Amino acid sequence: MDQNPYASPAASGPPQSAAIPGSQLGQVKAIAICSIVQGSLEVVYGIFYIAMGTFFLIGGPNMGPGQGQMPAMEQEFIMTMMMVVYGVIGGLAILSGGFRIFAGVQNLRLRGRLLGIISFFAGLSNLLTCYCLPTAIGLCVWGCIIYFNPGVVQAFNLRKQGLSVAQIQQGQR
Repeated sequence: MDQNPYASPAASGPPQSAAIPGSQLGQVKAIAICSIVQGSLEVVYGIFYIAMGTFFLIGGPNMGPGQGQMPAMEQEFIMTMMMVVYGVIGGLAILSGGFRIFAGVQNLRLRGRLLGIISFFAGLSNLLTCYCLPTAIGLCVWGCIIYFNPGVVQAFNLRKQGLSVAQIQQGQR
């Protein structure tokens, strides 16, 4: 009785092949598509924020609450600050959304794994918009789970070595 009944099956046999389980690669494709969708929504939301800031600029002192109760100089300052705040938030949303779209397209081709990871964390800058934050957090957690998986790391490395996505999915060397 040489064999240990409690040993791991992988430890008792020959080394495993370089094949990547298809479900892990499917997860990469799914999260890349979700990143593209999330990035698109962030860009649209950023455009809306910039439009709101522009409305503060156009409306000027006639827009604010308490019209006629505070001096025109203070009201103008508040409207200018609102325009700047909305413009910065909108700009951040557009930048992170565009970056996320670019990374998602690269990840569909199994390229730019580190770019994808960075885009997940850059998407957390949408904390300021509040609306995109819950899905950004979900994508960040899901993305880290998938992109730090050794099989997925191997798939991206095989792609770097020149194999096609189809070859990697079939487990060919």
